[in-house]
Amino acid sequence: MPDLKRILSISNFNKAQRRFLKYCAVFFAPVIIVYCVLEILALQLPINYKIVGEYLDSHSDKIMLIGLGSSQVKCGFNPALSNVSSINLASSSQHHKEDFLILKGTIDRLPNLKYVLFEVSYMHLELPYHSKDYWKNNIYLKYYGVNTFERNTYFKDRLVYLSYPRFFSSKLKDYYLLSNKTNKSELNEYGFDTNNYYGTFQKLHYDPDQIKNQFFKIYTRENLDIFKTNTAYLHKMLDYMQAKKLKVIIGTMPLYKNYIKRRNPNVVRRRDSVLSVILKKYNNVVLLNKETDTVHFKIKDFLNENHLNPDGAKKFTALVNQKLDSLN
Repeated sequence: MPDLKRILSISNFNKAQRRFLKYCAVFFAPVIIVYCVLEILALQLPINYKIVGEYLDSHSDKIMLIGLGSSQVKCGFNPALSNVSSINLASSSQHHKEDFLILKGTIDRLPNLKYVLFEVSYMHLELPYHSKDYWKNNIYLKYYGVNTFERNTYFKDRLVYLSYPRFFSSKLKDYYLLSNKTNKSELNEYGFDTNNYYGTFQKLHYDPDQIKNQFFKIYTRENLDIFKTNTAYLHKMLDYMQAKKLKVIIGTMPLYKNYIKRRNPNVVRRRDSVLSVILKKYNNVVLLNKETDTVHFKIKDFLNENHLNPDGAKKFTALVNQKLDSLN
């Protein structure tokens, strides 16, 4: 004979379970709806990544030069002023690992690609790479169609708002609530911000005395293990570009004089020794070394101690054009 007590207890448990699920649905549905709305709004933002991705899609058959690197290249190279059809895929804190994955993930879509501009800045070889869960992996996948996760991707990997809610919340606030805010970005068709002047130097009215006493962050810690790993990876990148018959411009981006003075000389020496070896090993590589160029780049060319503003970018892009002429 069936155990009625057991049957009833199971029945009651299932009812309780169903009730719990119903409560969960009532509670989480508004949360899910809010996140869906935030995701839709985030996707409408005219941010750099979106515009660059659209340009990549619409001009892939014309692009001859790809720019890679961190925010220094992002701020310092304006594709609109390039002598050849170009795209700037550099972004803040982007390292060689992301550079290489982006290059490999886009090269098959760029049949006319001939040149690569990328940076080996002061600390590039002694800063660790980002983890495989780096938030910009979602950005690269969504806007550039490039998988930098180094694994199979899932639905959540294409969600941009949840990749970095604080970043996108700030962008949503600026765009939808503070649309008349001064000093807002003015992105050209290449995603380059032509109004990117409002930094530390402008706030201090380009006053050398105030700027000299201004605090700024600079990495000075040495790490030989990371240096060895990053140097080997850099050579791996260059081997790939040589095999693809790409001509390479390695840039060291301009720095303001107080930043130059505070660099760790050991880090500089090791980086420069690597560049010297590279120039001897690879006949497809040229160096655009402007890190300490205080002749071309003056105080009003800088956004802050280690980033150019659009005026400085105009000068740097002109120097890139000169290198391109020498490569032809």
